[in-house]
Amino acid sequence: MDRTGHFGGSLLFFFGILSVIGGGGDTVQTLALSLVAGAIAAMMSVSPDVDTGLGGIFHRTWITHSLTTVFIATGATYILFDDIFHAGPLSGYITLAVLSATLSHVLLDSLTKKGVPLFGPFDEKMRGLKWFKSNSLILNIIFLGAGLGAAAYYYGLIRF
Repeated sequence: MDRTGHFGGSLLFFFGILSVIGGGGDTVQTLALSLVAGAIAAMMSVSPDVDTGLGGIFHRTWITHSLTTVFIATGATYILFDDIFHAGPLSGYITLAVLSATLSHVLLDSLTKKGVPLFGPFDEKMRGLKWFKSNSLILNIIFLGAGLGAAAYYYGLIRF
């Protein structure tokens, strides 16, 4: 997946989950929190690929592309914002942003030909459906459109 697909995938997860659990931007506070956290999710979704600028030493290893990392990052975020900063509702939105960014990144990369070490460090086998090349323009645009559509649905701009 390229940046476009990861950006859209994280928006799809973030706003999809918010749409299911409710609280759809119905107050100024939830509107502001969801906008900020959604932007954070979208920007963070490409962070596991930042290591490619360092020669790719960790790229597609369990450190950047496993469910273990998803759980550690999400748990640490919740502890930091809820227990240490006592950030109130922001804790939930930021935790969901981190979960959406990391989980969507891992799952979307598992669709690509190379796969990911899904259960690393316990199992380094590259897993996934391995259906597409990561630079598939069609797939990346589909996920971007789905993510933007999920955001529009959450904010009531479109209805089904």
